[in-house]
Amino acid sequence: MSGSLRQRSPGAWELRVYLGVDADSGRQRWATKTVRGSRRYANAALAEFVAEAGYAKVRAGSVADLLDRWMDQASPNWSATTLRQTASIINHHLKPQIGDIAVTKLTTLDIDTMYLHLLRRGGPSGRALSAATVKQVHGVLHRSLAQAVRWGWVWFNPASTASKPSVPPPDMHPPTPGQVQDLLSFVEASNPAFAVYVWVAACTGARRSQMLGLRWGDVDLAGRSIGFTRGYVDGPSGPVLRATKTHRCYNVALDDTVVDQLSKHRSRQADRGINVDRESFVFTNKLDGRTPWAPNWVTKTFVGFIRRSGVGHFRLHDLRHFMATQMLSNLVVVTTVAQRLGHARSSTTLNVYAHCVPGADSAAAELIGALITKKRADARPVMERAAA
Repeated sequence: MSGSLRQRSPGAWELRVYLGVDADSGRQRWATKTVRGSRRYANAALAEFVAEAGYAKVRAGSVADLLDRWMDQASPNWSATTLRQTASIINHHLKPQIGDIAVTKLTTLDIDTMYLHLLRRGGPSGRALSAATVKQVHGVLHRSLAQAVRWGWVWFNPASTASKPSVPPPDMHPPTPGQVQDLLSFVEASNPAFAVYVWVAACTGARRSQMLGLRWGDVDLAGRSIGFTRGYVDGPSGPVLRATKTHRCYNVALDDTVVDQLSKHRSRQADRGINVDRESFVFTNKLDGRTPWAPNWVTKTFVGFIRRSGVGHFRLHDLRHFMATQMLSNLVVVTTVAQRLGHARSSTTLNVYAHCVPGADSAAAELIGALITKKRADARPVMERAAA
């Protein structure tokens, strides 16, 4: 392994280390960095840089070794679902396909070849995997190789230039207002507390984890707002409280009906002897109020109500889509919808929902046409007077 040195400006030196030829492009690969000081210092830094590059090659193991080390390092912060899905991708796809390849010898061509195989016959019994699944495989591999770069095992991430499959936006079928109304009527008859959960979820667009992480201290009934600051999610050892998905706290305004529903819900809890101080969870059955409903129980309970009510099939998470699509289809400003969803950028909201808002473009056309027509009607008397 060799290196070179050139002066970029007085006291500034560029160090380059030759890393070999890229198997995909046939081009030479170099690692570079800049140091400042005398030529003698730069020569010493170059020798150290060359040694580091050689050490990385000796230190790095196979892709399977990397995946295991990366899982050990990163997984303590993952939810149980993320841990399970990532382990499945590693064990069923990545290790069987490229696990034996040395990390330093893994190329973009190797990765593209694997993706093509998975898309053609990488599933059970040789069936093709969906583009969405292969894109998940790409995500896991890219993150693990990014860690390899940070550890100094390799100098670049070959997954960064890989041809991951494009995935069209998923079909979204949120419930109609009538379906939500019928479901609420059905649930209220047997479980008023769960009806409040459904009502708040549909009106705020909050995720399940955010709903369960709500404490009464987050609810401002007088100010008619809710602050989402945390989520209650399934962890490797059971449900835990964590920051929201976007690690951002945000407030959502409430209408009079939701405020009334929450007020009645709190009164019912107090009548049952449940503690309702600021630290108590809004949705709990524990008398001390310190433990919310279990996430899986909420989903199973919702599915049970959907089946028995006969309102049609939709998921608990579709209540979030209901709120977003209804607001966008009624021409609520996208920045307002993004704020209610907790999206950091309005572009995220548009990417997810713009294609599935029926009639929004027609409504916009009617609006601009009406404005122009009104303008022309207002202008006609003026034009007639001018002509006279």
